[in-house]
Amino acid sequence: MSTVEAWQENDVWSLGAFLGDFLLIMLPLDILGGFVLPNRYQRQSATFAHFFGQWLIGVMLQSFLFMSTGLVILAIGRLLGLGGVLTLIATLCFAYISMQGRLVRLTIDGAQYRPARQLVMLRRRLQQFRAVNRPIEVLSHSDPGFTGGVVGLPGRENIIIPRIWFNHLSTEQLATVVTRRLIAIESNSRNKGLLLALLWILTGFTFSTLLPGAGVKSVAQLVTTCAGFTLWTFFGLLVLPSVSRLASYSIDSKLIERGVSRQLLESTLTALDRLQDNEPDRSKLVETIFHPVPSVANRCELSIGDSSGAWHAARMVLFLSWSCLGLLSRAVHCNVGRPELWIMLPTD
Repeated sequence: MSTVEAWQENDVWSLGAFLGDFLLIMLPLDILGGFVLPNRYQRQSATFAHFFGQWLIGVMLQSFLFMSTGLVILAIGRLLGLGGVLTLIATLCFAYISMQGRLVRLTIDGAQYRPARQLVMLRRRLQQFRAVNRPIEVLSHSDPGFTGGVVGLPGRENIIIPRIWFNHLSTEQLATVVTRRLIAIESNSRNKGLLLALLWILTGFTFSTLLPGAGVKSVAQLVTTCAGFTLWTFFGLLVLPSVSRLASYSIDSKLIERGVSRQLLESTLTALDRLQDNEPDRSKLVETIFHPVPSVANRCELSIGDSSGAWHAARMVLFLSWSCLGLLSRAVHCNVGRPELWIMLPTD
């Protein structure tokens, strides 16, 4: 690994070797999490050729962006130091927020779907829930783990929902999900989540450069920084879910204030859970540490009426960590081997 703090051709090869080694380490885990387990437990029935094709697209996309980012970090680090690199990372985070929808469309195996009649019915129901109108995009996708979400910079948000939900959810249930996401926008809970994710990334990267042998001026320093940042990201996965869960409870309470009955909310949560983990109840200890989305049972028992929490913060940290070569962004239990979920992790 090159330790030279000046540009040399070997930088490209050294950084490429680092990313290539990571790809090889993740390959068996990607096959297990993206193909073997989903097919074994009948969550999907994709052929290996189909899985590998989608995986290859995702790997090529992420590897290109990581390689480009790494080289730019080195160039700016040598020229402007850590301050310049942090400015770059913040800029890239905003770029990724803006491009999230476009990036996910590059990795999915389907296309945009326009169910005109269903969308008209959905929008009528949204009006009854006093939801502010936002663009809604429906994407066709075979992986039931894909939940869509909210994409776009603050003030320019779009709602993405998967086509499969039109087969499993009623119009009222779909309206409930979309209204929740609109409330996350209107209440600034999503903005809080984005801000917390950005601050977490910048703080963690700064601390990581203080480790022995770390920095931003050579490939060896950058790799050491990435190793430290990976540990910081993992620490975030232990503490940030609590903040995300508070936001979920708060949004549920605001949803009920809009006129959504508790029965409709519970039936919607149950239907979505069956498409996802099929884990309606879990221990408080396991949920406290690992799950940013509360279980159905806990959400039906507990409501918080204030604006506390930062929606989806824990998992936005993973996606936005692409801005500084976040290795853990594609190596957590809910997205390993599933490229579209490297970009849009499951949300409530």
